[in-house]
Amino acid sequence: MGEAKRRRESAAPTVYHHTSTLRTNLIWMAGVIEVEGKSQGAFHPKLGEIKTDAITRRAMNDFPALAWFTTNIDIPKTLTTGAAMFTVDKTTGERKELKATSDDLNALALNRVALGFHVSDIPVAPWREHKGYSTEEGQELNESARSVGDDPRDWYVSETPVDVLQASEFWMSPSVINPKLRRLDAYIPEMRRMVTMCRETKGCFIPPSWLKPEEAMLLAKQLGKPVRQFS
Repeated sequence: MGEAKRRRESAAPTVYHHTSTLRTNLIWMAGVIEVEGKSQGAFHPKLGEIKTDAITRRAMNDFPALAWFTTNIDIPKTLTTGAAMFTVDKTTGERKELKATSDDLNALALNRVALGFHVSDIPVAPWREHKGYSTEEGQELNESARSVGDDPRDWYVSETPVDVLQASEFWMSPSVINPKLRRLDAYIPEMRRMVTMCRETKGCFIPPSWLKPEEAMLLAKQLGKPVRQFS
């Protein structure tokens, strides 16, 4: 690394995108942190397909879909105490809200993960400087975050997907119910191999991390996709 880049990175903050092992295989295959509402449904080992509905957070009228980051490595409380769960009837489309505890939400997410990026390496800006911050939807997001103890002043946003290969830190919690993130940068080369493989191999399938190898191969066969196993 050149001296100029070292100085630039030391001056710029690191921002984190918080996610979980429920979705990491989808992120590796996409190769980007998508803006809200654009990610595919994830498959949970107990509940089947889980979809993220951006409309449950805001109406998406006041400002465009964003990819969200924070300067705080601690797991956002909005993910553990401020999130909502719904069931949707596949026949009628009826949506029913479920009462969920923080343990329920942690179990749903599986192992918590955070990807760290140098601000100077990705197209993000402070949320408080974004046009959406002062809109009605923005203020609702801010107030709901503050009500559970998060600080919107920590947030950064991007209006375009963010390249995962720019990640400089990888954090994961070994515990599901009592999540505490630990830094595991040794995993970054493995992550980059998977992302690169998916870019170079059309239709390449990275199985969910919670599947056993034989289950992953069976799922890939059922989907008709080439699967690449990584140790």
